[in-house]
Amino acid sequence: MLLKSGMSKEYELNSIDAFRTRLAYLKMTDDMQPDTYLSLVANRQIGITGFKLRLKAFFGHLDRVYLGPKWQKKSLDERTDGIGFVEKKKSHIHSHFAIRSPANAYLCNMKVHTENIWNVICPSGTYDVQMIKTIWGLTGYNTKEQEYDNYDWHDQVVYIRDFAT
Repeated sequence: MLLKSGMSKEYELNSIDAFRTRLAYLKMTDDMQPDTYLSLVANRQIGITGFKLRLKAFFGHLDRVYLGPKWQKKSLDERTDGIGFVEKKKSHIHSHFAIRSPANAYLCNMKVHTENIWNVICPSGTYDVQMIKTIWGLTGYNTKEQEYDNYDWHDQVVYIRDFAT
């Protein structure tokens, strides 16, 4: 059945569910009180699995820099934590993260360490690191691709703590 808007009832219900899910991710991101915005770009097609493996390696190396060689034994609260959203998984794959950095991480160091680590893990890649001054707008930008019906909520939403080993 088509509604006055020309959309089917099923499409409209799916859109409402997607909107509610996006709002839940926005709230979750805000509640985390992130301090750093991080964008990591592959600049080549490596697929979602290959990209997530590089993300896991990146955050492991970053924690090692800040927490030392026994970083894996640190509690999750001491380690880098955050939520990221993968976009353009079939073309120009990249991610946007809102992260809570370890206590001894500073923005200038974060930029240097991100460059050093990401250039080794993904030589074709680029990055952007910024201090979060206001959460408004950030989470909306990070979740913008979730508005599309083909967004894979399971595969494209990344929790850094899921990489903990």
